[in-house]
Amino acid sequence: MWTDPLPLVVIGIAAAVLAWDVTLAGWITTRREAPRLFTQLTAFCGLLVVPALVVSVASGTEAGARTISGITWLQPLVAVAFVVQVLYAVGIRLVSPVVGIPILLYDLLLAVVAIGDYLVSQFGSAPLALQAAVSARDVIVGIGVGRAALLSSLTALVPMLAPAYPARWRISAAVRAGLVLAAVALTTLLAMEWPRGVAAVRSYDVAVAEPMQARPRGDFLIGVRFLPVLNGVPLARTVRSDTALFGAFDPDVVLIVLDDEGTRPAALDSLARVLEPWRVDSATGDTLRLAVGLRIGRRAPVAGDAQRVRAVGRVLERLRPDVIFPALPDPVPSWLGAAPPSLTWWQATLRQTAQEVRRVRPRTHVGWSATRLDATDSAVYAWAASSGSPVTLLGAVAFPGFSGLPAVDARLRAFERWHAQALAAGGAQQPHWLTTVGGLPHAHGDAAQVAAIRRALAWGSRREWIGAAIVGEPADYDGWTGLRASNGRIRSAMTSLGLASRRMREVRR
Repeated sequence: MWTDPLPLVVIGIAAAVLAWDVTLAGWITTRREAPRLFTQLTAFCGLLVVPALVVSVASGTEAGARTISGITWLQPLVAVAFVVQVLYAVGIRLVSPVVGIPILLYDLLLAVVAIGDYLVSQFGSAPLALQAAVSARDVIVGIGVGRAALLSSLTALVPMLAPAYPARWRISAAVRAGLVLAAVALTTLLAMEWPRGVAAVRSYDVAVAEPMQARPRGDFLIGVRFLPVLNGVPLARTVRSDTALFGAFDPDVVLIVLDDEGTRPAALDSLARVLEPWRVDSATGDTLRLAVGLRIGRRAPVAGDAQRVRAVGRVLERLRPDVIFPALPDPVPSWLGAAPPSLTWWQATLRQTAQEVRRVRPRTHVGWSATRLDATDSAVYAWAASSGSPVTLLGAVAFPGFSGLPAVDARLRAFERWHAQALAAGGAQQPHWLTTVGGLPHAHGDAAQVAAIRRALAWGSRREWIGAAIVGEPADYDGWTGLRASNGRIRSAMTSLGLASRRMREVRR
């Protein structure tokens, strides 16, 4: 079950600041003695702060950005207006400098972050100082929500209005004091994390052009994620958009992730019809390998989940995948995700899946992938890699973290260490994949996404025991991780990595 209260605390604080802004703006605009320019500026901020926040949140996903991509400039505009409002209040002494200056510095940093957000979303990069500010913001919010802050648009911080005129009641004075302390704390943290943001953005420089090792024998496959996490029949719009991946990458493997509703017979039959033209390459006769994963989302895993086993059976019958992952957590944890499964749950689920595979389609591999690479994943890998395990394919996810590229290296080193230990114990004879490799194009820039994926692909191509690597996500369906931005812009990773993928396949031929 979900037990972490910190994400709700973060949302609660943002909601409290937003309520303060709207209430204060309404009160100030009724003050007849206030300067007209000041009341108009305050009314502008109070009127547009909520729409600007909605635009900021909606622009982080492909579904939301379709309708508001043309007004994403609203967030930086409103952030700058807040700076001007506080500066005006401090300049004409409508608010004490003890209260106004901390809020001014806080709003100023948020305006810098908002401008960086806008530039990255529109052009794929921002000047180093602004990109580092975006990274520092993600770290601050990540204290409460974890790595989900790296890809979620819910990380937007709310600016504060200057509380002009003295407080009328003790409770309002206490609220002002609390907001001032919060502004001081957040400003200090953002300033402290900015140098680390610079280091995170620069950490990718060493891997921007890292080459892959040619494997002429064809024992290293490059694949892509296709479509969003499906909770029903695939939409024609997303199918048309993601079909460009086949032309860009000429992939050997396609990974599709299904939610509960996506495993219903009608949805599976529709998906099978979508995939049918791609299963065999008419020019070369090559067969496209299909991997299907059943998502572990916000619903807590249940011991002896018969519904999941039945879903595995339907997938095997209708899609005929080469690999089935009976439980596939998100590559980066979501804001309100459930507690991760235990070792006992994994063992029971994988055994039941293996039995279903033997009954329905024995040629399908039973796969398991490490996503968190923590102590639980280490224990599951040691069991799954043993000689008597029902698991016939092992994998791991390689995504950056707050520190940038060093997080990818740490994950790959852990995966290699587990493999060496299992080999020493007489196991790890199964094929190994990098089930999802990706980057953080919004937090660290488009070039950082290219570098992170290149590092993982180059690492895998140089190790004979790694048989495939799958590039994902296809688009910003669930957050800022896609090869296609939420506003439809094709990120540089699709073109540069697609070219490298096609060249690897040409060498093999």
